[in-house]
Amino acid sequence: MRSLPSLLALALLLLAGSPAGAATLFVTNTKSDSVSVIDTNTFEVVATIAVGRGKPNRVVFHPEGRWAWVVYDKSHDLGVIDAETRKLVKRVKIGGNPYNLNFTPDGRHLLVLDWSSDSSNDEVIIYDLAAEKIDGRVEVSTWPAHSVFSRDGKRFYVSGETAGDLTVIDLATRTVVARHVHGGGDAMGLALTADGKTLYAAAGENKAVLKIDTTTNKPIGTIALPGIVHESTLTLDGRYLYTTLRKANKIAVVDTATDRIVATIPQKGYPDLVTMEPSGRYALVTNRWADLVSVIDVTTHRQVRTIPVGKAPHGMALRPR
Repeated sequence: MRSLPSLLALALLLLAGSPAGAATLFVTNTKSDSVSVIDTNTFEVVATIAVGRGKPNRVVFHPEGRWAWVVYDKSHDLGVIDAETRKLVKRVKIGGNPYNLNFTPDGRHLLVLDWSSDSSNDEVIIYDLAAEKIDGRVEVSTWPAHSVFSRDGKRFYVSGETAGDLTVIDLATRTVVARHVHGGGDAMGLALTADGKTLYAAAGENKAVLKIDTTTNKPIGTIALPGIVHESTLTLDGRYLYTTLRKANKIAVVDTATDRIVATIPQKGYPDLVTMEPSGRYALVTNRWADLVSVIDVTTHRQVRTIPVGKAPHGMALRPR
């Protein structure tokens, strides 16, 4: 048995080799059938995980942090990655045409945003992970795209890509309690403030982001933007909203105190999704047609580097600590 001093020395050595706050970002490469793993301290790719054919699109971590679930656009199924071994362990079929997914905060259910197909409607499929079976369905409008939970986990907000709307679902009753139609097709990104009172909803072809009061589920403001808006993501301190204007190859940064654009950041190739790395200093952006993830300093709103990944990166998910 090792002595206490030697065990302490070993612990210090391990800590030295694993920087405080280290985290990994999983990025799906839709045309490489792979997931790139990025160390968010060094901004280097530390692993590439083969996930099989089927056009992997979105990736979301289960709250406990070990399992990453991948959506395949072409094969219309889901894959499960063991983040410890960095291997795909299984693929499962849930729904007819899954596009995106989310987990309930308690980790008990998987919510699959499913597009209409021969075997399913445009709906949210509620999947019981322990029982491994579908536990419920909530029909929504066409092409449910992005989603976010209320801070208390009781409500589930879903954007409708082609319908140009926002659907609010009560998870206890599994019913739609509100729907706001803004009419902007290509509607996707949703971002909830830390206090849970305001939801930012990208209105796509309306070239705007709506501010929704979560108490009334009605708009309280509109932020005009110079292009079709895809993604909307808040910085960790809530001071800025990062939006992607992917067809214009730009990111527009909005000051949330004034609702005014304070920076426009050119991107190389179709900026898609935005994730804030754990320290809150940098925004990470997939550039789908440039095969890279750009790193933007949110204190200066300037791109500081790019990270080459696989072909056509799209989805991103930070591994929970």
